[in-house]
Amino acid sequence: MAGILTLSLTPFLATTMETPPSDVFHLTLILLGEMMIGIVLGFVGRLIFLGFEMGAHFLGAQMGFSLAGVIDPNTNAQTTTFGIIAQMLSVIVLLSINGHHWFLTAAVRSFSTTPPGSFSISEQLLDVLIRLSADAFVVGISLAAPAIIVLLVVEFGLEFFARTAPQFQVFILGFPIKIGLGLWIVGASIYFLPTAFRDVLSSIFHSLNQVLATM
Repeated sequence: MAGILTLSLTPFLATTMETPPSDVFHLTLILLGEMMIGIVLGFVGRLIFLGFEMGAHFLGAQMGFSLAGVIDPNTNAQTTTFGIIAQMLSVIVLLSINGHHWFLTAAVRSFSTTPPGSFSISEQLLDVLIRLSADAFVVGISLAAPAIIVLLVVEFGLEFFARTAPQFQVFILGFPIKIGLGLWIVGASIYFLPTAFRDVLSSIFHSLNQVLATM
């Protein structure tokens, strides 16, 4: 994919770029700067997806799915089944709204906003990345908040029932109740999830432009 994009964009960008230096040291610095630009742009897109996965992880943990965690093949980290589902759904929604074009546009624009050899880590860039990280956390909490609140109320109800009727195995009864209620909430909100995902993913284009302006 990277090779095909390079061959496709070279005729359009070669005329706007300066001749690279023949010195290996300076050429290596330029290449490292270009790699950093790609890493920063990819990190911005990854932050948005982390918000979805974080919300799904919170919901799955509250339902009890954290006891049956799976390994995310992208990060090699343990996550819940809902985290994998949220990741796949967000990718599908991103492709359906042509969000992958935003990354291609940002990559092409980076050659004009940040010519090769001019990349620098500024205070404004770090501030934008930190703020986007905080926004990803807010997105995850906001998406999972309604279900988490309902499940917490059920949790408190079960604890109160356990104190008043200790002969019942509330710990065993709580698992099917929370799982069934959590699945019902997810099923009831599945119609609205693509719209919510689309609204959040639409902020990627604005975030990419912010990052390009601060490089």
